[in-house]
Amino acid sequence: MTNREIEESLLNTLNAYVRHFDIPNSREDLLAIASSILTFQQKQGILKAIAPEQVDALIQQVVNQFEPTNITTFLVDSATDTLVQQVNAWRESLGNQVLNSLNAYVQKFQPDKTLDLTETIASIIPLIENIQLHQVEAKSLIQRVKSQFNWQNALEQAIGAGPLAIAEKLAKLLQFGNLEGLLKETVLANLSGLDRTLETVTESLVNTELSKILGNHALQFDLDLNTDLESRQLLVKQVTLKLNLMQRSPLPSKSVQEIANQVDSEIERLKAGRPKEFEIFNQPKPPILRDLNVDISKPKGDLN
Repeated sequence: MTNREIEESLLNTLNAYVRHFDIPNSREDLLAIASSILTFQQKQGILKAIAPEQVDALIQQVVNQFEPTNITTFLVDSATDTLVQQVNAWRESLGNQVLNSLNAYVQKFQPDKTLDLTETIASIIPLIENIQLHQVEAKSLIQRVKSQFNWQNALEQAIGAGPLAIAEKLAKLLQFGNLEGLLKETVLANLSGLDRTLETVTESLVNTELSKILGNHALQFDLDLNTDLESRQLLVKQVTLKLNLMQRSPLPSKSVQEIANQVDSEIERLKAGRPKEFEIFNQPKPPILRDLNVDISKPKGDLN
């Protein structure tokens, strides 16, 4: 389909969705629904992948054209009606799975501790949904789950095998928290050097930067992400989503040496705070991490 055809189709589908499921409370809700329609169509192979910045522009244009007063007279064909019901079922199912997995994680791993709900939910989403959600729909999902979450209910709820498996994956991936933070900083540094925005963050880009970090032999992990491919893929998905959730403001600028110094600090902090039986590093760290491949000076072009 042409861009114009995609826009018209999305507007018609959005109208049908709202007619079937009532008018949302805000423009942000409308944007999230429009984005979810596109994501679901891509997930089903109905549409080809659309760049994040193009999705943002497209849904803004469509919502600008949306007229609530036209809903009562809007005619919906059977194919579109089926599509919007499928989109709604997918959105509800995803929300329920994320909430149940959050409850399972709290019950098994965090019963007596405070929790950053936004960060935890953002970490759970890629463990359930393989396709990357766009910023507006991911934020909407996080807010829906947060509004439904109740700490006492989480502790008392009967936990099924599926949510428990997700909770265990999350607990495993949280062992790489410092690596995740370093990976975010590295990606941001490269984007800043290339004069790019957060809209350009892809799983391919994040995976490339992760390979550079893992190629630095000063870091030796008990769980080897070069062989534990599932954990590596999930970490990449988590970091990609979290970066895309960040506000699209000017990116911080860090030099290669600053990033290298951060690696140095992360190593020392991890070694000092990690119990001996869970020691992450198995070999001495060189005085200076001169071989960290954080390229922030290459010419503009393909990030991958």
